[in-house]
Amino acid sequence: MDIDQKLIKLLLDKPNSKDILLLATKLEGNSNFILSKDIEKLQGIWELRWSSSNAPFLNYSPLVDNLQILDPLKSSAMNLLKPRGINAIVGTGIIAKLKPINDIRVGVEFTHAGLIGPQIGFNKVKALAEIKKEQKGWLDITYLSKELRICRGDKGTLFVLKKRSDERLFKRFRGFIDKIATKKE
Repeated sequence: MDIDQKLIKLLLDKPNSKDILLLATKLEGNSNFILSKDIEKLQGIWELRWSSSNAPFLNYSPLVDNLQILDPLKSSAMNLLKPRGINAIVGTGIIAKLKPINDIRVGVEFTHAGLIGPQIGFNKVKALAEIKKEQKGWLDITYLSKELRICRGDKGTLFVLKKRSDERLFKRFRGFIDKIATKKE
């Protein structure tokens, strides 16, 4: 079993293992990711499975899906915290615009944040507000495979994410982002 698969197994079986950091660091050392060449491989839904942060919303929980939904070809992203098992855009969300900076760094500008609720009748419950004060950051993509993404944030946090296959949720994200863009125009 290679390091990538060992790390995935550990993330699934023992998400609080201290060995996750060691394996992630080894993979970062072997990375050949280049943003201009691999940008389309970032597209999709990524579940945060481990983080070096102490902040509860930046860590794995068996009760909550902590997702990053990325559409880098349209320069859009969403961080979504939602109850596990609900296959909808429901929960707390932060919308961002993405911008390549160099071979591994992606700039992130947060544009909207708030609560996103379920569909009730013809309306979707939401309390999503435009962020007035500029909120920017960046992520270095330090390793990428078909199933795993490792990145480091502008505050030094290491993130390990596992890719999820969920075309339905991804299509909902695209529709959601399109509605937000239409309202701004």
